Order: sequence, then C-alpha cells, then structure tokens
Amino acid sequence: MKTGSQMYQVVEERVVWNTVFTAETFDFRGRLNFSRFDECTFVKCTLLMDADTEQLAFTNCTFQDCNIDGIEADEARGIASKDNTFERPLDEQRQDFEERLSAALSQRPTSRPS
Repeated sequence: MKTGSQMYQVVEERVVWNTVFTAETFDFRGRLNFSRFDECTFVKCTLLMDADTEQLAFTNCTFQDCNIDGIEADEARGIASKDNTFERPLDEQRQDFEERLSAALSQRPTSRPS
C-alpha cells in the first residue's frame, strides 16, 4: 500500500505450533523468514541457516537426531531461541549407555563361592 510518499509493506508472520516434523529439510538460508515455531518437535530433520538468516524463532521445541545441537539467539538478526531441547542422535545415546553400563559392570565386586 502506498500513501503519498510513504510505502507500507504488510508482513505476515508464520506461526507453527505443536507440530511434529520428521525427516524434513528446512532451508532458512539467505532470507527473511518471519517464521516462529512454538512447542514443535523436529525428528531427524536438517535445518540450514547462515549469516543472512533473519526473523526466525524457536520456543520450547525439541530437536531429536537433527543436524544441529543448538541455536544461538541473535537480536540484531531477529533470531530467537528459548527453552529448546537438543537430544543427541540415538546412535550416540546408545553408545554412551553401553559404555556407562560396561564401566559400571566392570567395577562391580566379583564374589567367588567359598
């Protein structure tokens, strides 16, 4: 909309709430996104962001087995990240569990019958 010498642009923010995404690729690189994800779950997803990514928010989201282990908030670019959970890939979790179990079992006292 143009009024006199002023130009107004209507910007619509996309809000996604409580949605589960599985094995999807989100390419946020090089643009204004005006997207907000609240309480969403990302499973085996790929999120692509670069220095030109702007206007993107993640709040109370869970990232399971994704390509990222954190999202840094950046006020200047309009990147918000609050109360998100980043779970390590399942293979890493299994390996860690097996290593801890093996260490615990090796430290158990062995009792020999008398």
